[in-house]
Amino acid sequence: MKIKKKKIKTNPGTKEKSAAAARFSKKNELTILFISIAFSFTLFFFAPLDVFIGNQKDFIVGFGRVLPPMLITAVISSAALFVIQNLMLLINEIAYIVLSRLVFGLLLAGYVQMLFLNGKMTSFTGDAYQYTDNKAAVILNMALFAVLMFLPVFLSIFARIRPDNKFLNFSGGRLIPYISALFFLMQLAGTGTSAISADFGKYKKNYTSYLSYEPSMSLSKDENIVVFLVDRMDGDWMDQALERYPELEEKFEGFTYYRNNISHNTQTFPSVPQMLTNCMYKGTEWADYVGKAWDGDTVPKNLKNNGYNVNLLIDNLTTYSSVAQLKEQCDNIRQCSEDNIKYNYIGRGGIISSMTKISLAKLSPYAVKSLYTVGMGANLSSDFVKYKSIMEDRMPMATDVESDLRYNDYIRSHPLNADSEKKVFNYTHLNGAHNRDARLVSLFDTERTEQAERVETLRGDLEIVFYYMEQMKALGVYDNSTIVILGDHGRPPV
Repeated sequence: MKIKKKKIKTNPGTKEKSAAAARFSKKNELTILFISIAFSFTLFFFAPLDVFIGNQKDFIVGFGRVLPPMLITAVISSAALFVIQNLMLLINEIAYIVLSRLVFGLLLAGYVQMLFLNGKMTSFTGDAYQYTDNKAAVILNMALFAVLMFLPVFLSIFARIRPDNKFLNFSGGRLIPYISALFFLMQLAGTGTSAISADFGKYKKNYTSYLSYEPSMSLSKDENIVVFLVDRMDGDWMDQALERYPELEEKFEGFTYYRNNISHNTQTFPSVPQMLTNCMYKGTEWADYVGKAWDGDTVPKNLKNNGYNVNLLIDNLTTYSSVAQLKEQCDNIRQCSEDNIKYNYIGRGGIISSMTKISLAKLSPYAVKSLYTVGMGANLSSDFVKYKSIMEDRMPMATDVESDLRYNDYIRSHPLNADSEKKVFNYTHLNGAHNRDARLVSLFDTERTEQAERVETLRGDLEIVFYYMEQMKALGVYDNSTIVILGDHGRPPV
């Protein structure tokens, strides 16, 4: 007896739906979800917040201003990465595997880098610091980072070629989402513990009080002490400037050039606070030192006790942590309205962009760290706070090229006067040779627009000093004034 088999027709659309369902399996979706969350939170939340908590003193805003925007950024990034991986999975499974494993590899490499291999990281000085003291170590570090980054991709591709190989098939299982989840939980515990134990009230953040230019324009007919701190006025650069620009000899007529001196420190902190407070820094906690230094027997206090008006135009963070510390010994403090302040989250130099650069510097190998750290000196957070209306007399929190140009504009549009009833002590911190900037060079070479050298920038910055001195001469107070031009430290150690 013969039985005729009935052919069952299959719908091509059903096969496609079945294949798509297989792709969007629970295993793949868990992998996508955990990779997206772990990678995004590592980059935008855990790494930058760890840096912030450990270096609160270096930021002009409090923890509460950094936490919400970075958390929101991490959530948005997680959602975007989740959607992108699913789209890739829909379009092409191989493309999805490459993308998801590459993101996981970046997470793995970055996590290993910041947890075990960042012992050579240096403080941000704003310079393009190169990790070349041991080239073999730099090359080995980059090689290890590359291996960790691409290893999951290669293993996943080989696993598809050899599906019977259990070792290669680790990526086809749940190991990747488990590791991603483990990274997330470990960092959550670490950052959470640091946040709970941190004293966020220790560092006062004051934005409404500011140091004003205006009082420093009023000098005395009796006696003045005018100090210009030209940052990083290295002796070699100064000698080069004198040789290159012969006119400096005439402009410095009457000055004594001390060539046999050397700075006590290699950076603005603690050089400048030591100079003003006579309190030696001995490696103590930054906030404790600054508080103790300004509470002590400072130069400004002694001058005020001897009948001087004291005007300090100094850098925040590297010299003082709060205007309140200067209140009893400084005469150029002014107040602005709370309504005039806004926080910069997404603009240039804002909270999200700067904290992300810090995170990338922490997660990246030595060979590329300087790509993110260059330009990020002690005042990396100076643009976190913006003012809605311009207060032309306000000294910016950061001493840099912008603050020098602003000060230059102010003294050229507001003439000096000799109306002070008391003797005057002015201390002005200029950028000096900290940058190579044609805008400062243009102060004495009006046609200069291209990139400048350190010596040229130093010469341009001195033009601000010379203009102030010329105004003193025109006012008739130059001869009864003591003028000091000095540096706080030289070039960074190499």
